Amino acid sequence: MKINNLLLVSILLLTGCQLPDQKTHQQQEICKSLAEGYLKIQNRQGYELWKLKNHNPQTKTDTVELTYKKPNENGVVVSASLLPTVVLECTRKEQQIVMSIPQTTGESIPVLEVQVPPTSTDTQKNLGLVAQTKIQ
Repeated sequence: MKINNLLLVSILLLTGCQLPDQKTHQQQEICKSLAEGYLKIQNRQGYELWKLKNHNPQTKTDTVELTYKKPNENGVVVSASLLPTVVLECTRKEQQIVMSIPQTTGESIPVLEVQVPPTSTDTQKNLGLVAQTKIQ
């Protein structure tokens, strides 16, 4: 009986752990890379990723919020609000990813923009069209 209960609890816990789909994972990796590049350009290389949060409300689809904090003198990133913090938003719109800085007014100032290449099936279709065009 204990084994059955343990198994049931384990299954319930593991079903709650979902891996992000490929599109979400791709966006998160691109956003982290853009954020690190932005911080480097701003001479803030010492900042470390503290929190990554996905937003999926109806008004902000495919938005990732990245919070970076500068570690204290001991090299520890703590949740204290006294540490210097940089918050960035990364929004995907079709084949475009925009990195922006959220403002207290609710609007965001875009700072970086990247065009995401089409998926591999689209690329294969495009290569097929190019090949057909060259043959004709």
